[in-house]
Amino acid sequence: MNQSHDTELLARIARSVTWFGERVYGNAAWESASPLYAQFCADMIGDTAILTLMADADQHQQITHLLFGSVHYLLLNGEQHPLTDFYADLCAEPRPKAEAYPYFRAFCLEHADEIHRLVTTKRVQTNEVWRCTGLLPAFGLVAQHGQGKPLALLEIGPSAGLILLWDQYGYDYGAAGYVGTKSSPVQLSCKLRGNLQPPLPHALPPIAWRAGIDLLPIDVGNEEETRWLQALIWPEQKVRAALLQRAIKLAQQHPPRLIAGNALDLLPTLLAKMPQESTLCVYHSYALNQAPKDVRDGIFVLLAEYSRVRDFFRVSLEWYTGQTDATLELFAYQQGNVQGELLAHCEGHGRWIEWLQKE
Repeated sequence: MNQSHDTELLARIARSVTWFGERVYGNAAWESASPLYAQFCADMIGDTAILTLMADADQHQQITHLLFGSVHYLLLNGEQHPLTDFYADLCAEPRPKAEAYPYFRAFCLEHADEIHRLVTTKRVQTNEVWRCTGLLPAFGLVAQHGQGKPLALLEIGPSAGLILLWDQYGYDYGAAGYVGTKSSPVQLSCKLRGNLQPPLPHALPPIAWRAGIDLLPIDVGNEEETRWLQALIWPEQKVRAALLQRAIKLAQQHPPRLIAGNALDLLPTLLAKMPQESTLCVYHSYALNQAPKDVRDGIFVLLAEYSRVRDFFRVSLEWYTGQTDATLELFAYQQGNVQGELLAHCEGHGRWIEWLQKE
C-alpha cells in the first residue's frame, strides 16, 4: 500500500471507531453499553499507531470489536499488565476509565504482533443467545405458516451454534407471557416497547433438522475457541458473560451441527438435503451485515432460485450500516418470488423488542 492509500484507509478506520464509540459503546440508550470501550474510542481516534493495528483486518467486519476483543482475549489468557485493573470482569474494583488509555496503548504496542495475528485471523463471532428473544416470535410465525409441520433450520453464520439451540431456552416477555423450558439453565428476559405485543407461540415449535454454515465455526468443546467468544463480550457485561457460559455448557451436552465453509458453496447441497415433511427456514443474525455486498447479494439470488424447487422462509435479524437499530424481518420464498415484511426493531443484544407487524 502506498502512503496515500494508508492515509485514506486510516481515515475510514477513524470514522468507524468514532461511530462505534458514540453509537454503540457509548450509547446511553443501550443497556449493554461499554463506558470503557467508549473511552478507548474517544482517545484513539487520532492515534495512528493504534489505528494501524486494524489496517490489515477484513474491513467488512466490525474492526473495532476485533481490536478490543483481541486485547481482551490476551488479558483473559493471563497476560500480566496494569491494563487489567480497568476491566470490570478482571478485577473487583476497576480504576477510573478516564485513566485507562495510556495503559491500553502501551499494551497494544507491546503485543502488536499478537494483536495483528488475532485481528487478521479471527472474526467477530459474538454468539449472543439473548438475541433469541427477537428470533423466537419470527420462528413462531414461520411454524404457523407451515401449518404444524416441524421446522428444518439452516443458520448462516452460527459461530458456536448457540442460537441454533434456541428451543432449549426459556423466554420471559413480561406482560406478553412466558414461553419455553423453565428448567433450562438459559433463561432470557425481554422488555417490550411500543404498543404492540409480539405473537408468541403457545409452545416452542418442534424441530426436525438443524445445522449451521460458518467460515470459521467455533467448537464448544475447545476452551481456547470459547475464550474468544468470552473476549468479545464487553468487560462491564458480567450478566452476558455468565449467560454465555451457561449456554456453552448446554451446547456441550447437545453439540449443534456446524459445517465449515462458504454459504455460497454449501447452500445448494444442504438445501437439497432438508427433510421434505418440514417447514424450511433459513436464518441469520448479525452475520450478513459483516459480509461483502456481492456475497450477500449472491446468497439472496441463490435462495430465490432455490424457491423454484421448494417454498421456504428466511428470518433476518441484522443491523446494517445506516440503520438506527437492528431489524427483524421475515421473507417468504415461493416460485422464485420473494415477499418480505418488517416485524420488529430490536436492541443489539436482545434486551428489548419493539414489535411493528400488525395482525
